[in-house]
Amino acid sequence: MTRDAYLRFFEEGYITKHQFFEFGLKETISADITKAQAEWESLKHRINSNEQVFIRAFGKNSKESHLYQSFYKKVLGNENVLIDKNNNTEPTKLIRSLTGYTKTKTSKFDMVQNYQISHVFGRTKNVFAFTAPWNLVYLPKLLDPFTGHEAKGSMVDEFTQLFQKQIFNKFESMIADFNQLMSNDEFNDNITEYFERLANAETINIDEFGKLKKSVTEGFSQIVL
Repeated sequence: MTRDAYLRFFEEGYITKHQFFEFGLKETISADITKAQAEWESLKHRINSNEQVFIRAFGKNSKESHLYQSFYKKVLGNENVLIDKNNNTEPTKLIRSLTGYTKTKTSKFDMVQNYQISHVFGRTKNVFAFTAPWNLVYLPKLLDPFTGHEAKGSMVDEFTQLFQKQIFNKFESMIADFNQLMSNDEFNDNITEYFERLANAETINIDEFGKLKKSVTEGFSQIVL
């Protein structure tokens, strides 16, 4: 029998699981839909026009990030994919402009406290997703036990499903567009050919090759709930 600390907390009767989940969903702050659409179109344009775009670092201490930069150079023809300074600088700037809220004091935006920035669908090495407006929210820190990487259990799965579904429904057309990009035959053929060439190259070891291929496979998958 599994002893679940979250379940035991709710069994004490302070607040029901349903009430807690309802609070988390209601208090999640996502982008204005009109601003999000404009930013999504801008992001795609920058990627396809070899302009500056960002991803999260790859590998221990960011040491293998260059592998992704080479990948983007060959597969998308973009030589200006940069690694985010602290893995959250660009998303922080973006969500501030899309929501009108900031975690740091400024006269331009309203303050939020005890919120954290969350990538709803992950895929932070995917240049189409790391700064995608539909992938970023302010999430109450109280919800971290149900969304953090170390969280496990049926209630974590239940909240994650509700959380992702809420964002998916709001930004469905943009996420459908992302899925279409990820399933594009020419794009996937380019990825396959890239890894075939890389497998025969002497510039990468077996471990690095395996990690990169696994990461790309996961990060460039369609979002299906």
